[in-house]
Amino acid sequence: MITAPITAAKDVPTFFRTAPKTETTAKTTEAETLTAEEVAALIEDAPAPSPCAFVPTDAGGVDWVLKKISAARAEAKLIRENMEAMARACERRAEALEWKYGGPIQSYLRAELAESKGSSKSKRLPHGVIGYRTKPAGVSVTDPAAALSWARENLPEAVTEALDKKALADALLATGEALPFAAFQPAEEVFYIK
Repeated sequence: MITAPITAAKDVPTFFRTAPKTETTAKTTEAETLTAEEVAALIEDAPAPSPCAFVPTDAGGVDWVLKKISAARAEAKLIRENMEAMARACERRAEALEWKYGGPIQSYLRAELAESKGSSKSKRLPHGVIGYRTKPAGVSVTDPAAALSWARENLPEAVTEALDKKALADALLATGEALPFAAFQPAEEVFYIK
């Protein structure tokens, strides 16, 4: 509560002070609206916005930018995690609905396909398609080691070799040997923001 009278403008807090009336503000109070020409004149007289109001030039400024970048990356990570969790929840809900209503929907489809007497095995509805498709026969490997052993003896073309690129790179870097199938990349300074 203010007990002493305010006698000078300097005594008024800045957020209570009003800008002195200019010709433009006087026009707006007299007419309460601006004409298109007055708005255009105000826009032309306005200073051009700075393309970059802040330029980091010291450790504090650079650290502030890094903090903002870190916060943006953390937010992106959190959004991805939340979106993935939401997508998993939607998938679980879809699976539960398929489990609950799958039987009645199959019965409906069989009746519809029997009525239509066509060659189609599906029915299109506004929110999706229901139908049957032939799933080809397949094999599921239950013991990969036994399967690999059997394939080496009985079906060698099914066995492939794979190159461990990291082990090769480590060996070539250690020896310094130049080979026609590998390109050496020297160490270099690379700018990054983390």
